[in-house]
Amino acid sequence: MTTERTFHTPSSLPWFADKPASAVVRAGDLVFVSGQTSLDDTAAAQDPGDVSAQARIAFERIQELVELAGGKISDVVDLMSFHTDLNEIDDVFEVAREFFPSDYPAWSPMGTNGLPVPGLRVSIRAIAQVGAGAKECYVPDTLAWWRDLPISAGCKKGGLIFVAGQVAADAEGHVTVPGDHAAQARFGYNRIREVVEHFGGGFEDVVDVISFHQDARGMIPAGDVQREYFQEFERDQVAAWTAIGMTGFYKPGMLSSWRAIADLSGGPRIAKTPESIWWKVDPISGGTRKTGGTLIGLAGQVASDGDGEITTPGDVAGQARYAFNRLKEVLGEFGVGMDSIVEVTSFHKDPRAWETVMEVGRSYFANEGPAWTAAGSTGLFKEGYLHEIHALAVV
Repeated sequence: MTTERTFHTPSSLPWFADKPASAVVRAGDLVFVSGQTSLDDTAAAQDPGDVSAQARIAFERIQELVELAGGKISDVVDLMSFHTDLNEIDDVFEVAREFFPSDYPAWSPMGTNGLPVPGLRVSIRAIAQVGAGAKECYVPDTLAWWRDLPISAGCKKGGLIFVAGQVAADAEGHVTVPGDHAAQARFGYNRIREVVEHFGGGFEDVVDVISFHQDARGMIPAGDVQREYFQEFERDQVAAWTAIGMTGFYKPGMLSSWRAIADLSGGPRIAKTPESIWWKVDPISGGTRKTGGTLIGLAGQVASDGDGEITTPGDVAGQARYAFNRLKEVLGEFGVGMDSIVEVTSFHKDPRAWETVMEVGRSYFANEGPAWTAAGSTGLFKEGYLHEIHALAVV
């Protein structure tokens, strides 16, 4: 039986209405909110020099959209924010306190080299869990410095655990192992393990990992670390992994940020990785779900063939089409189609490419589309990739 879903784009976001996407999607008890910004009715940035004003508009819209889907802002369990100036993250945190007085969501802030419209300072996307049961939030002693911030290391509601982007800093907030990409990745994975275990799970429950890197070249040693943590699993039982280059993180010296979703539903993980995906030889899936769960984490798809060769060099639309075809192929192996996708986050070497990629997406999302967030990326795993498209699906 397919999880019931609803799609909403309110009249307060008229510029969004002609896109192959929705402002908010509800699938069962999960609510996915597209990246919210300060765009006005004409799709121009309001308060272009004032990040606090822009953040307040974004949070007000997140609140409106979660309520439209039948929840409340306190149901938000996961945030991801993209900042054109890393120095402004604290300003956005201060605004967030107005909306989240306690039980803070897991939150992954990062820098971006561009957002869809000039003048935007911040874009914030959200996931809420509106079902019955308490929302549980956790910050371990190893991350004690986070307790001064409006964020949690992990949030659980229902059977899903959302782990905030983990960065290499000790309990006092001092950056550890500076300059060492592998060691910082290992720190991130250790914190993911700690948070998931606190909620009664383990690495075998992680279905989706996204790592963000201040230097895209750091993805190579980070990949070696990823193998360390997943090599014990058969390839048909590994997690999806997406790696994206961004401009930086909360503190200078932080080289990467590791965000994860774990599912405590029964049964083992099921991983699908078609032959057309070149990382099939590594312990990384094209998509992963738990046997008893409904959420599928889909690895970020890029334009390279089964041997890792760039398929359409320099072709903005062609690379997007190839990535969407790979998402479609992975979902097909789960027995579902593109209409199961509830959230897309597209990362672009040239932030202006988002409109072209959305136009390509129109042919894959026939009716209402997923919640969609677009952000600029400084680099992807291979030189020549123009985009990477990450998605979540619900069956």
